Amino acid sequence: MARALVAASALVGIALASAPPGRYINISYLVLVGYAAFAFFAAALLSFRPERWTLPAQAVHAVDLSVAAAVTLFSSDTNNPFWVLFLFTLLAAAYRWGFAETVATACAAVFFLVVEAVVAGPALHEGGLLLQRRFETDRLIMRSAYLLVAGVVTGFLAESDKQFRSEITVIADIISRADVRAGLKQTMAAVFDALLRLFEANRALLIVHETRTDQLFMWQAGRGVDGSAEEVRSMRLESDSLPTFMFVPAAAAWHAVRRGSRSGERFDIVALDRGGSRLGNSERWILPPEFVAAIRPFDQVMAVGIDLGNEWTGRLFLVDPLVGADRTSVLGFGLRIVRQIAPAVQNVYLMRRLRSAAAAIERGRIARELHDGVIQAVTGVEIQVAALSLRLAKESPSVGSELRRLKMILREEVVSLRELMHQMKPLELGPHQLVDAMEDSVQRFQRETGISARFVTQLDRVALTPRACREMAQILHEALVNVRRHSGARNVFVRLTAVNGDCRLSIDDDGCGFPFAGRFSQADLEATRKGPLVIKERVRLLGGELTIESDPGRGARLEIAVPISTHGIHR
Repeated sequence: MARALVAASALVGIALASAPPGRYINISYLVLVGYAAFAFFAAALLSFRPERWTLPAQAVHAVDLSVAAAVTLFSSDTNNPFWVLFLFTLLAAAYRWGFAETVATACAAVFFLVVEAVVAGPALHEGGLLLQRRFETDRLIMRSAYLLVAGVVTGFLAESDKQFRSEITVIADIISRADVRAGLKQTMAAVFDALLRLFEANRALLIVHETRTDQLFMWQAGRGVDGSAEEVRSMRLESDSLPTFMFVPAAAAWHAVRRGSRSGERFDIVALDRGGSRLGNSERWILPPEFVAAIRPFDQVMAVGIDLGNEWTGRLFLVDPLVGADRTSVLGFGLRIVRQIAPAVQNVYLMRRLRSAAAAIERGRIARELHDGVIQAVTGVEIQVAALSLRLAKESPSVGSELRRLKMILREEVVSLRELMHQMKPLELGPHQLVDAMEDSVQRFQRETGISARFVTQLDRVALTPRACREMAQILHEALVNVRRHSGARNVFVRLTAVNGDCRLSIDDDGCGFPFAGRFSQADLEATRKGPLVIKERVRLLGGELTIESDPGRGARLEIAVPISTHGIHR
């Protein structure tokens, strides 16, 4: 529609021009009439039947340039105002494309003005040139300068707007993937996938330090063959690993390129402050050897800082991204993106924590209801049945025997309910609480089952993560449940030790053993599909090793070894 308005305005302008008409003024009329007809036809077709429009944008742009050149050439004199038609072509190029295309259009417009000036020049006029008009060099230079300046300014604004819209689109796309319903892991996978595609990086690592709990986490994903992110892995790191990743330069964003060989390698670093301005003296900064070793192999790495008040700090690392010569602009772009998507990811994380806390509270409430309601009621019935069986033991031995059988059933149900209550209670364990929790679990097992149980350890604490501590406590609980239900054992011996960098838990019993004889590693158990399924799965998630030694009829021994190093533990 803008093209139609320009064409109609040019027609009115040429009709009302006060200058005397030139010899070829009718050609200008015809050109503008045809251009107006083309413009109105295009506007109507694009409004009602856009699928019928097949003319490429480059061809339409060529028509706009040609019309502007023809109208200025065949108008009354070289001082006519219709050279401003070229401004429309500049705006059209800026709207369609960007800086380079707009400047190219301005150069083309200047070329047409120069050709017009040469054709209308006095030197050629003496040789019998068709066009007879005055030519002013100063006016040509001024108009050409105007067009070039307008092209550069319009192209710059168009490029800035194009980049802004691109950033908004990318940010909106990434934020839209931060779905609470999908969970944190799926959200991180979507974010990594978008970032790896956007910067064409090989790997992405996110280091997050939760300041409230002083916990350090790492999320990482590689780039697949199709360009998408591979499976996202998460792990918890020791707090003393923080300087490995959160080192100087204390910049909001930086990009380092490896120079030289590994024996004498150095890094060319460009860094930005929080305002997006480039920091000086970055060539003197050095990447720590621990960091270089942690993310090898790489030729270049880009880092963007994350700071969410007093809750989270961290860095996003993109390994071998595609960064051009303008490293500062790419860093600024990455900084703006991360600042927008980090709060969305944090919201998903906080929502997951809120849901976990709510679920834990609800499980605790149900566990209390079981203890104060059902368990107490069943225990009361058990006591009454026991008293009745004693009263009727002499009068009716058969009835007394049946009552004793019912008493044992009720006792088993009470123990099962207590186990269910224990599983439902929120379990928050750390390295300092694990030993006491295991000892309490063994003592409770002995009280509730009557099976002799002993717990032995020389440890005060175990250097495992809270998650690993919870899993180890659950493994012991599951093993004791299996002993009670299936082994028929009279004695259980539990030992907790730390040997060769492993936390080792062993459970021995003198029951019937497993239906196989010998010593089996976890690989053997997986291959033969033997052993307790739940315990095998928990040990596997901890990156540990399960060994079972069974002697049918004489007992069994479970040995669980979990690396004290937390780098292989998934959160």
